[in-house]
Amino acid sequence: MSRHEVSHLRRTLVSAPRLRLLERLQAESPQTAPRLAASVGLHHNTVREHLDRLVDDGLVVRTTEHRTVRGRPQVLYSAARGLDGASASARAQTGRAIELGRAYRRSFPQGPRESAGPGEVGPAAESAADAQLDVLEDYLDRCGFDPRVDRDALEIRLSCPFEGMRSELSESLCTVDRRVVCSVLARVEGPLAVTGITPTGEAGACVLTMERG
Repeated sequence: MSRHEVSHLRRTLVSAPRLRLLERLQAESPQTAPRLAASVGLHHNTVREHLDRLVDDGLVVRTTEHRTVRGRPQVLYSAARGLDGASASARAQTGRAIELGRAYRRSFPQGPRESAGPGEVGPAAESAADAQLDVLEDYLDRCGFDPRVDRDALEIRLSCPFEGMRSELSESLCTVDRRVVCSVLARVEGPLAVTGITPTGEAGACVLTMERG
């Protein structure tokens, strides 16, 4: 994928209304569509269309309120925190990314892993970490970040697909991206956690760092 190609996933968040909606849900979830509409100054039908797109891309989760009193249950929206409740398309993509990663390692084996000693990471934990990295690399690639993964150092070098297209959305987009990356990594149960995304000093380049938790 070319770093200058704006993918479907990136188009989802380049929209200012959708970016603001996800930013609000990341700060406070769950919320109803009318409440979100009031907070961003849009008609609730327009907001529902934007929320449907965010749900389809696995960035937002839609649930139905559980009521203990009479009345129609409300539809609630939350920022995705992993795979629980995510859309069918997000689940399917996660499964595909894991299978592709496994197939690659079968085709290009790195040699047998030694048994772990006390305090070391064993094969099961390594396998879970591999799956987490497979899903995260797949997501970043589909977003156009041209990820270059160093699995030993637990670092991913990123190239911003929107360098040279800076706007008033840039700061919000970077903040939302950091939180989305954490939720994508959490789609697979494993030992890795994101510790930061830091600019390298080169134009449009950042390094995403992780640690075993």
